[in-house]
Amino acid sequence: MKRLLIWGASDQAVVTLDCAQAMQMYGQIDVMGIATQPIRRFVQHRVLMEENVIHAEMFHAYDEVIVATGDNRLRQIRLQILKEYGIPLATIIHPSAIISPTAQVKHGSTILANAVIHTFACISTGCIINTGAIVEHDCVIKDFVNISPNCAMAGHCRVESRAFLGIGSTLAPCITIGEDAVIGAGAVVITDIPVHATAVGVPAKIIKQDVC
Repeated sequence: MKRLLIWGASDQAVVTLDCAQAMQMYGQIDVMGIATQPIRRFVQHRVLMEENVIHAEMFHAYDEVIVATGDNRLRQIRLQILKEYGIPLATIIHPSAIISPTAQVKHGSTILANAVIHTFACISTGCIINTGAIVEHDCVIKDFVNISPNCAMAGHCRVESRAFLGIGSTLAPCITIGEDAVIGAGAVVITDIPVHATAVGVPAKIIKQDVC
């Protein structure tokens, strides 16, 4: 069986570990985090301390590595390091998730319990699709996106890189969410949201837009 390293020891790592165990395809699962993280939650697993300087040799003992952090930019940085080192990326999909045979889930992404990825949807590299989220037909989720629990998006939506969708948010059909945009918890999005914008409410309204 394969050996997996989870890079991260935060809350995201805890749920990623649970998901990886449920897959029953890894004979060894280790965790790598920093000393300030609550590593006591991984008492049944080997925990490696992350060094200030990351070396390729740290990863060579594993068949696959998954980056487990909810910080989209940090996840992007770590995945780029792994890519440069030629380290194989894991794709973690909970057995209870429903993935259409025509959907695509790229390496380095995590799909948690009871998520639904419908027909011809595409989940790009390094995404997190959390518990119970629904990605409908023909949606495109670009790299390093984080979709919170119980989000729902109708068909033909597009979520650009590093965007964050808060818990329970809803996207109407054909909506585009720009790069690095943030959608607040429970928001209902009925118009496109531009890059670097934060939108909240029902219907969602932009309350902040950072300079690119």
